[in-house]
Order: sequence, then structure tokens, then C-alpha cells
Amino acid sequence: MKFLDGVMEMKQAFVLAALCGGLIVVGVLMTAAKAAATITGAATSQVQTADKKVKPISGLEWLIGGVWTADASTMGDGMKRIETRYVWSDNNAFIRFTTHFISDKGTAKTYDGNFFFDPEKSGLAMWYMDYANAIIQGPISIDGETTRFAFRTTDFHGKLADMQVKVFRKTNDKYQWVLDEKVGDAWKEMAALEYVRVQ
Repeated sequence: MKFLDGVMEMKQAFVLAALCGGLIVVGVLMTAAKAAATITGAATSQVQTADKKVKPISGLEWLIGGVWTADASTMGDGMKRIETRYVWSDNNAFIRFTTHFISDKGTAKTYDGNFFFDPEKSGLAMWYMDYANAIIQGPISIDGETTRFAFRTTDFHGKLADMQVKVFRKTNDKYQWVLDEKVGDAWKEMAALEYVRVQ
């Protein structure tokens, strides 16, 4: 009987040890799960907080969405209209834009580029490439309802020149686009278009 009692006591000890070990494992797993949830929650919270922060590029977010269209029929050569689209990058860090020239010959995908915050210069900037692989870049400044894009490129006569585009926001769905070339110490208007957002 003493032997059987000893065996029973050993079984009970093993069961008790296994039960305690199981509880410890469960406790460890629950603690790990809580820690993981806390870390995940903190990371998600940080991402959400970062998304809610006002970014310098936010001054241009009114352009996002729809298709901005300008009547280009007066430009001749079968031109009908110009379409520009602005979308957020996948990570919401910069704005991508594309500009297509629509004519009776078809669609010319003319410009593709970005508006972004340049940390080295502590200001907004643009970078885009045209259909001929020319790169145009320069600073962007916002003053109230007027946004100015400054850059250096060839003008309508093939001469390298300082240029600027001014965008005058009229409403949330309309803006005036003006292209100027620097001539001497003054700016000369070279072209002007009115863009309307079409949903």
C-alpha cells in the first residue's frame, strides 16, 4: 500500500507540476500578447498621430482629386484641352502630378512629377520630367491663395530662361495658371489658362 500511496503522490505531484507549468506558460503567453498589443497599439497610434500632423505639403492638398481641365483650343495645332491630375503618394508624403495634352491627334502624356518638402532647404519644391526626358525642378512658395513655382528651362524660342508659374486659387474647384518668363529685371507673361476640376 505504501508503494501505491507513493505512486499516487508522485502522480499528483506531476499533475500539480504540469498544471502550474501550464499556468506559467499561459501567463507568459498572455503577458507577451499584452506586450505585443501595446507595442502594436503604440506604433499604430504613432502612425495615426503622424498622419494628423500638419505637413508643409498640406498647403497644396486642395489640388488632390478629380481631373483639372483647361481649354487649350486657342493654342492651335489641333489642341483641345490640357488635363492635370494630382494624387497623394502611397505614403502621403508628397503629391504626384501628371499632365496630358489632348488634341485631335490623341493624348500626349507630357509631364510627370512631384511636389514635396525639401528638408535640406526647409521649403517646398517640385521635380518633374517631360516627354523628352528633360528634368525641371525648383522651389515652390505659397502666399495666401497664390502659389509660385520657380524653375529654369528652355522657353518657346529654345533659349534657356528663368521661368515661373503662378497658380491663383479662385475656388476649391478653379484656378488660374499663368506662365511668366524673366526678361531683364521684369517678368513677362507668356501664357495663361483657367483650370476647372471635373470629378
